[in-house]
Amino acid sequence: MLKHRGFSAWIESNGNAVPEYLVALDETANRVSCWIPGIEGQTFTVYWQDHGGTIDSCAFITLDGLVVPGRFLFGDGIASRGGVRVSKSSEKPFIFQKVPENVSESPLQSSGKDAGMIILKIKRIRRVAVRPANSLQSLPSSVLGKRKVGDLSIGFGQEVKAYEQYDTTWQVTAYEDETPGAKPSTYVSFVFRYRSPEFLEIQGIAMEEKKSTQTPKRSSRRIASLPPHLRCESEELEKPPIKRPRMVPSMWGHAFPTDARRPSAELRRTVSWTATQQPMSQAAGEGQFFLPRQSRYAPPITSIRLPGGSSRSESPGTASTSGESKF
Repeated sequence: MLKHRGFSAWIESNGNAVPEYLVALDETANRVSCWIPGIEGQTFTVYWQDHGGTIDSCAFITLDGLVVPGRFLFGDGIASRGGVRVSKSSEKPFIFQKVPENVSESPLQSSGKDAGMIILKIKRIRRVAVRPANSLQSLPSSVLGKRKVGDLSIGFGQEVKAYEQYDTTWQVTAYEDETPGAKPSTYVSFVFRYRSPEFLEIQGIAMEEKKSTQTPKRSSRRIASLPPHLRCESEELEKPPIKRPRMVPSMWGHAFPTDARRPSAELRRTVSWTATQQPMSQAAGEGQFFLPRQSRYAPPITSIRLPGGSSRSESPGTASTSGESKF
């Protein structure tokens, strides 16, 4: 759907909105353009909407340069046009068709600048009076504009029944210009450049929709150093490798064994783990040992060898000067 200046426009075919590609806005000319696919043999309808502008408007549709009347909108609502009236109660629908061989150019189109385009021009107006309804429009029997054989173009289908035409219509003047009889200028225009789906794909115009509708691929690691055949195998892996079960410890919830050992008689150990501490035994001397204490007295009597080969014994606290004991 194209939108600009409070209006929007789109094209439907077989009850569905036609996709639009490469939408562009020309703010200087107040024109929005895009590319659409056209399928041979399918009819289409041009829709437009006034989003509450509160100003009367009228629209004109140009098909390959041929101008056909649109409809009025009175400041709000949706209007559409899907054919050209050929009688008071019937019309011929718009249809996409291929240019056949040996078809001459239409005399109604002197220039091919609008060939391949559907243009909707919306003009803001003032209703000033009522006038008789438009006369029936004669349709060309040949292809509009300069076309090559096999190109996609716009034609008109078989006559179908339509609602009865009103006897009168509105005489209008320009909304912006209050001069009586001033022709309304184009307030906003929407241009739909139609081509075959194959043409849009070859030119890369219709790639936007394909990229947006593709399912994103599963991200996988690529190893550039692997040979191509091994690299392809690694990219085709969809499931992660099965993880091996973790080793289950034999003891749960305890960092240390809970069965405390009795302290050894040879060595006492003090640790911070309270579970290893045991209350002292009530039996006297049980689990205790004593080291020998050094004596406060002098060492035992030793033999002293005297000069001359004789020996004598001394007791602690005695001194000898002449070989006799003193008291």
